[in-house]
Amino acid sequence: MSDTAPHSRLNLLDMAVFAVLTTALVAFGAAKAGKTGIAAKVRGETTVEIDCFIRGAVSHPERLIKAGDKTFITLRNVPYSAVTVSSVQARPKGTAVPSADGRGVVALPDPSEPFGKDIVVTIREKAMLTDDGVVFGDSKVKVGTPIEIEGFAYRLRGSIVDVRTSGGPARP
Repeated sequence: MSDTAPHSRLNLLDMAVFAVLTTALVAFGAAKAGKTGIAAKVRGETTVEIDCFIRGAVSHPERLIKAGDKTFITLRNVPYSAVTVSSVQARPKGTAVPSADGRGVVALPDPSEPFGKDIVVTIREKAMLTDDGVVFGDSKVKVGTPIEIEGFAYRLRGSIVDVRTSGGPARP
């Protein structure tokens, strides 16, 4: 005679599937309750000014970007939204040259790129202040973060060189 009764014991594969589903349900419930990620650390909202340094950008940045304009930003290859430009400072692209008296180096205009300009674009926006710094959307904003600014006639890449909250530097 053959045994045709079903086995009532769990095998290893069944236990693994059950563990994965249980973990997924717990994680989903925690995320819906706001107990994970950035939501658990938000200390408030503040106005932030960010300086973006763009090296060797264009010959006449003042024609493209003006204080008061809206520009779209992308942080770490993730589009954010339109932000307000507070100021634009441009100077000829510089290069470091040893001084004639041997006491150090001086910055002089780069002769290899006479039309290039180094620009600092300051943007102003509301952001979340967390225990870990300033956050736009889901992206942390820190010195050194790659950033792109984009308008109708330009798309420029640079990096963040300063982050200031309304009460000074962004230090929680």
